[in-house]
Amino acid sequence: MANVCQGMTKRIERRAFLAACAAASATVALGNGIAYGQQPGFAAANIQLDPSTSGRRMLAEFMGLSFEASLIPGSVFFNGGNRALIDYVRGLGGRGILQFGGANLDTTAYAAADIANLAQFASAVNWRIVLGLSMSAPVFNVADQAAKASQALGEQLLAFELGSAPDLRFKDYGTFLSAFRARVASVSANDPAAMYAGPATAEHADWAARFAQDERPQLVLLTQQYAHTGGESALRLGVRDIPKTAAMVDLPYRIEQIVSNSNNVANALWALDFSLELAASGADGANFHDDADAQRGPLYQALLLVKESVNARFVPVKLQTANSNFTAYAVERDDGTRVVTLINRDSNVGAAVNLNAGRPPRNPRVRRLTALSMDTTQINVVDWQPVDPATLEVPPASAALVTL
Repeated sequence: MANVCQGMTKRIERRAFLAACAAASATVALGNGIAYGQQPGFAAANIQLDPSTSGRRMLAEFMGLSFEASLIPGSVFFNGGNRALIDYVRGLGGRGILQFGGANLDTTAYAAADIANLAQFASAVNWRIVLGLSMSAPVFNVADQAAKASQALGEQLLAFELGSAPDLRFKDYGTFLSAFRARVASVSANDPAAMYAGPATAEHADWAARFAQDERPQLVLLTQQYAHTGGESALRLGVRDIPKTAAMVDLPYRIEQIVSNSNNVANALWALDFSLELAASGADGANFHDDADAQRGPLYQALLLVKESVNARFVPVKLQTANSNFTAYAVERDDGTRVVTLINRDSNVGAAVNLNAGRPPRNPRVRRLTALSMDTTQINVVDWQPVDPATLEVPPASAALVTL
């Protein structure tokens, strides 16, 4: 997650940088009699916030990261002394969920020292853990690892997750369920209080409904993986059905192992949009795949904007614009501050925003992410500035976070 320009701390070609900063200016100065919202290259976006909140709250533990379980053995990354990674995680919030799974889960084993070091890391960041367990290793070994993890992690352990993407490994749901139950019986024999998450499917989001009904007594969380390829329309539809399933069995759910094939600005803005869409629809969290290098690139910067809406109630938004790639979300914190996230995923057309807060604004300010294109991995962070909500520009390939 590298390639971030904070102000002018990283050099880019001067003319391009000045152009990007000019486009991101919070104050719009229009001459030649051009009305605001009609300037070339910009489409008007009228936003009206409801005076009241919807009641749905973005949970305090919404923030999440997913790591490969194979990074735990050896304790190179997850230990109490890895200050860089600890600060990286804590930068995303004082609470959240770390999920460990991934492609090599079934061939990963944890030694007692690995688990002890992981416990130190979890304590340092104060995030709870969903710990993946192998579905192919000998059952006795897995049960022993689970017992040691329960003892070492204590309340930092949210759940065990058996296997990763089982729909890609097992021929059908029934075969997976039989294997899952055999593992649960062994793990729970050593640790009767053990609780589980799943099914962690990669493609078949419909398994979640069957799994929730079949295994409800020992489940504390429903999970679904998500690979963003740009062509995942079927998976997206399946994910949108999960809130109904979760509500029927009264279980929280998270989308985990969210991964894309690039770390450019386009992916970062998509992640920002996807996170807030999930939260608004009732998801309890989103875990983005991370390689534990603690590099604060475009995706990390986008997640920092997501963090600003955590533990706040959503506010209904009415948006009118011709730009189909422009979205807006709003929440209200317990102190009455409203936080509006504006995302422009269009490569060419900016948004000339007229934002009505639904009540008199309080010292409105804006923080921005800007870039020269959607394809670049270079993102610019423009820190908090005063702003007029009625004349707020959101250039192409950018996002703005407004507090008022």
